[in-house]
Amino acid sequence: MNLTPWRPVWMQCQREFWESRGTFLRTPLWVAAVIAALLVMAMITGNIELNMALNELRGAPDKLRQLEDGADLVGALMSGDLFSSHPQVLRAALVAIAIPFILTLLLVSQVYLLGCLYSDRRDKSILFWKSLPVSETRVVLTKLAFGALIGPGVFLGASLLVGLLHLLMLLGYISWQLGVVLPDMGSLIGTFLGHSLALVSGWLQFSLWFLPLWAWLMLASAYAKKSPFLVAFGIPAAAMVLELWLLRSVQLWNAVWVPTHRSFEGLVQALAEPQAWPGQWGQTLGTPAFWFGLVVAAGITLGAIWLRNNRYEL
Repeated sequence: MNLTPWRPVWMQCQREFWESRGTFLRTPLWVAAVIAALLVMAMITGNIELNMALNELRGAPDKLRQLEDGADLVGALMSGDLFSSHPQVLRAALVAIAIPFILTLLLVSQVYLLGCLYSDRRDKSILFWKSLPVSETRVVLTKLAFGALIGPGVFLGASLLVGLLHLLMLLGYISWQLGVVLPDMGSLIGTFLGHSLALVSGWLQFSLWFLPLWAWLMLASAYAKKSPFLVAFGIPAAAMVLELWLLRSVQLWNAVWVPTHRSFEGLVQALAEPQAWPGQWGQTLGTPAFWFGLVVAAGITLGAIWLRNNRYEL
């Protein structure tokens, strides 16, 4: 297979990664380091309190019944068959690690897309990049793909690695301290692979639903003369206020809320029910609002490309 046509794209992605290595490489490493340190601290400091609490419950069965919904879980922990009776504990351990990575990624992706075109104009490096035989269409599309999909892949990979570490630490701790029977290797691998597929699928759905907003951030980055943040958030906010005041309607708010709500809803469902992600794709692809959002995103991206070609000086 001839890879020559893709070589400029690959070099562009390398450039984006090198220029944004602090955002998409160091940030997930710092998040991973902080979470790993917190896990070790929780394991050390929580050991005594957990043993005291379990000993108290063993001596007072009435208190165990007062836990209501948590009684079965604590009872399984005390009896040693936690993972056989509650296999969702393994998935919950992985999801707990994924959440801080995803929240950080949402902020990082927005910051990157807001600055990716503006920073080239601010430091005049756009004049150098324009001298290269690379079309501005490719530049804009590569930056959009990098901010929405390629860069977040580093975060998702770090999330999976730390999640696996958390899972192994949890299994070792509970087995060693409480004598809980470990799950078989097949269920452990199946849970991790299912979570990995659900996480990647959930973020991909999230990015596609969120694509009009990603594209809008890039348009603001290509248009703004001083503050892309004010352009990206100030103009929509002012338009929504004027619409509500003059027309007594909230159509603009709904236009922003629908993709935002659907994107977060799909991501949460993918993490909560990893086995259901194929059905979620079918539901997403059958929703007219999803396709309308892609059309809107394409139009906004064309606007960013035009600005990149014609209005690149501050």
